Amino acid sequence: MNKQKFEEYTKNINLKQIHTGSIWTEGPCYLKRLNKLVWSDIPNNRMLSFNFNKVEIFRSPSNFSNGNTTDNQGNLVTCEHGARRVTTTDQNNVITLIADEYNDKRLNSPNDICVHSNGTVFFTDPPYGIINPKRIEGFPGKMRYGGCNVFKYDPKTKLLEAIVTDMERPNGIALSLNESYLFISNTGETKYMRRYEIDKNLKISKPIKFIKSDPEHVLDGFRFDVENNLWTSCGKGVACYSPSGEQIGYIKIPELVSNVDFGGTGGNTLFITASTSLYMVNLNIKGAKYR
Repeated sequence: MNKQKFEEYTKNINLKQIHTGSIWTEGPCYLKRLNKLVWSDIPNNRMLSFNFNKVEIFRSPSNFSNGNTTDNQGNLVTCEHGARRVTTTDQNNVITLIADEYNDKRLNSPNDICVHSNGTVFFTDPPYGIINPKRIEGFPGKMRYGGCNVFKYDPKTKLLEAIVTDMERPNGIALSLNESYLFISNTGETKYMRRYEIDKNLKISKPIKFIKSDPEHVLDGFRFDVENNLWTSCGKGVACYSPSGEQIGYIKIPELVSNVDFGGTGGNTLFITASTSLYMVNLNIKGAKYR
């Protein structure tokens, strides 16, 4: 039944390459209020945008931005490798700091991010942006607080809390459809996706390995649809997993995929950042934020 559902989701799909010529694309984020997708071209230190008509420079320089999402007001929320911080950009393009320190020590290089319906921000903080000078020239650096944490930021109390400290390289992060689970991918030596239960006070517990991966099919960034299926980067393609953790389908992409996001006026366009390019495909299922 699940595989039949995937066939329905992907019936008559037409994969389109929207843009190419980047070095490493990441962080696709659809802005509803602008009917525009923005994404990061990390080594080129810029963000690009696509309004279904043309591709433009959205921000340059971008502090080597990586992951992006929107908050509950539709503002852009961005992980910045170069500045080692997380920021919001409002409708007037005013940038506001969310976090750049933990226990008075600089963050590593915030990577990916999601926002709860009550405004709480969750983000991962591996060191890719500071330990890989070939990828981001000019930004080799040191890990200051001594780990690679997953953080929770409360906008009301301004408290930044480390909620996961035992992952080697926490990377992608997203909340499930009803926000009862928090999912995090690990791209260290051991590659997997972990699922946590999350209660009404936003405390996480009962971690399980939801998906195991391998060097050829690394799980990086991901999103959920309105039926709580998980769509994730997975090697040179996008894999779809049912709520039980069963892989029910796979969309092949010509390049190594980094991340995805749902968007478009109907919410059924899947945008895919993959190595040098941005792709999109129309599905017969909407993203979770269109529920």
